[in-house]
Amino acid sequence: MIEGSKGAGKSKFIYEKYRELISRCSKVDSKNEDDWNTRMYVLQDDRTSETIILNSGSDMRCIINDFSDLLGKYPQADIIYTAIRPYENNPLLHNWMKEALHIQKDDIVIETRL
Repeated sequence: MIEGSKGAGKSKFIYEKYRELISRCSKVDSKNEDDWNTRMYVLQDDRTSETIILNSGSDMRCIINDFSDLLGKYPQADIIYTAIRPYENNPLLHNWMKEALHIQKDDIVIETRL
């Protein structure tokens, strides 16, 4: 989870991660590619066959719902990179994103604060 307030660089982080991964991955699906703040990508690593999902949107409930819908299409996702608002800045957005992720006990969660 890439955590930060508005303007902290979450979307830039997600886009740079996408640019890094696309050299060894195939794009399976995408949504809102032309919108810097809400773009989502689904990639498959050509070497490992892992499914990787990237999401830059975290600013509104409807954006989080769209991300949740995309996650529902790829329940086998191996790695997910997503923007998330800090709890102290907006507890609702933070909790909605965590709910959308359906984090399980055995999931490894790494939080990067920008």
